[in-house]
Amino acid sequence: MPTFGHVFYGLCLLIPIFYYTRDKFNYKVAFIFFANNLYGPDIVFLFIDTPFHSILGFAIIAIPLALVYSYSSRFSLKKSDGRFPLKFEDEGISTVKWKNAYLLTIAGGVSHFFIDQFFHFEESMWIWSWPDISITYDQMLSWGGSLYHVFDPLMVIGELIVVVSILLSIYYFRKGYKETFKAFLIVSGISFIIMLLGAFGVDSLTAVFGGERELAVMCFGLIYILIPLFILMYVARNIEDHPIETPDKPKIPRERLFKIVAILSIILGIFFILYGILAITLVDTFVSLIESLTGTVYANNRTGILFLGFYYATIALILVIGSVGLLFKNNLCRYLTIAATSYFFILGFPLAIALFLCEKDVKGMFKRE
Repeated sequence: MPTFGHVFYGLCLLIPIFYYTRDKFNYKVAFIFFANNLYGPDIVFLFIDTPFHSILGFAIIAIPLALVYSYSSRFSLKKSDGRFPLKFEDEGISTVKWKNAYLLTIAGGVSHFFIDQFFHFEESMWIWSWPDISITYDQMLSWGGSLYHVFDPLMVIGELIVVVSILLSIYYFRKGYKETFKAFLIVSGISFIIMLLGAFGVDSLTAVFGGERELAVMCFGLIYILIPLFILMYVARNIEDHPIETPDKPKIPRERLFKIVAILSIILGIFFILYGILAITLVDTFVSLIESLTGTVYANNRTGILFLGFYYATIALILVIGSVGLLFKNNLCRYLTIAATSYFFILGFPLAIALFLCEKDVKGMFKRE
């Protein structure tokens, strides 16, 4: 389940960006990255184990999910003069196209796995599941070879690479990101070859960098830092250079789509009601399953499952009532549906229902003659 740690880490990345750009960084780009940094891969891991709670698996599920986030870029959350303090405002233009939304979804999901790997007890990088393809933290550390914290004449080579890299940085930093990236590739390539030879055969070469776990650092840094942040900045720059200014053109008449959305919302609500009922009626089975999977026995497991069963079933019942009321164009039911589907945003796709009900054309259906 997502925790505040994901929120904290996401804000640690974004706040310095907002500070440097003087709050001019595209906030919709930041939202898509942040949402997937928090929930991301967990949307398919809440109820059963799936192969999609992995880096490659999430890259697949992100294909349809990116449609939701691209659509969400049509809206803004602003202060309201009405009865509610905030409102979703339909701006009519999806400013983040699907390709960019997909890249941001992937970037946020990979950042999510950073927290999962280092701060969960599994300590594994999940590449794919079914069959399990993962790399444990200890395995990555072992890539450096058997030597550790050694003193060897070969260390001079490692020191030369480091010193030259630092001194030359005053040149390639001045030239910009292209020259810096070239230097990064050259130095990393040379170092990687030396480390690889040290890890697989020529063990003495591990001493070039003092036997430190350099390969693991390069792996972690590339996957969890460079790739997500580079994608984030690439998308922000792409949107700034090629802004979308054409209003969205509905491909399906809004009246017909409105009925489809209402029915899907009812189905979603029924699903969570059944989920809550199962949690209540099979509570002992769920307790045994959780204890066998986690290997821990917690006194409040039974109480917690019962509470969550009633809790989710209640919200789902509100969703069903609100969704049925949509068919009768009841505005209160529209608000109920928006609130309930926004809460189930952990699944990603319900967000599209909430936002659809905030479209100008859809809101117009609820206005009294």
